[in-house]
Amino acid sequence: MNSSFSWNSFGASVIGPGHILTATPNQDSWLAFHQGWGDGIVVADGIGSKSHADFGSSAACQAVKMTVRNFADSFSREQILNFPSAVLSCWTELVVPLDPRDCSSTCLYAFRSGDDLLRIGMIGDGCAAAVKIDGRVSVLSENKDDGFTNITIALNSNLNEKSWKTLDVRESECRAIVLCTDGVSDDLENVEGFILGFVEAHRNLARLSASRRTREMLENWPAPKHSDDKTIVCLMRVDEVDE
Repeated sequence: MNSSFSWNSFGASVIGPGHILTATPNQDSWLAFHQGWGDGIVVADGIGSKSHADFGSSAACQAVKMTVRNFADSFSREQILNFPSAVLSCWTELVVPLDPRDCSSTCLYAFRSGDDLLRIGMIGDGCAAAVKIDGRVSVLSENKDDGFTNITIALNSNLNEKSWKTLDVRESECRAIVLCTDGVSDDLENVEGFILGFVEAHRNLARLSASRRTREMLENWPAPKHSDDKTIVCLMRVDEVDE
């Protein structure tokens, strides 16, 4: 009996109470892709003070997908090192003719391209977490302990490549990857516990059922005074057994 696995995804995004009151669109965006050249998920949060934040976050998600596709045929070490800057370049082109300064957005991604590595990266706030088969959790998040909690690093024309945080995880050792915007992560006192519970609660559900349950969770978020948009997306390993 041989075992193999594939990757599925699900997620949801809900507009925050503050944006409902001001008739502002949801400034979070997300997407998932499952193609012959790779599987992945992306989450982005447009900076609220920018006039085209919602467009900027949508462009960020598309930029990651397009960059993975462009690099998929030959993921060399040099390309991997240049991946964040290639995403920025693609995003800058996608927001034309708008000024990139009016479209600033965070960006969190996770993808696989067939070399037994899941590549995770983020710019800005939010949280990216990988759940290992053995139950360990590796987390990428913005450090907000330096006193500059109102300053968020984001995609913009002057972005420093060193501002990106990245993490590689072996496919064979990973159960799931979860990405969420700060509308979720800022309310978590125990990030690892939340991520583990979220994955366990959804790992045996079909994609539509998992997305529906995720949306219900966000709509009934236990911090009603938190006015921000909320988005959470998961790339889940699906084990298959060949008899």
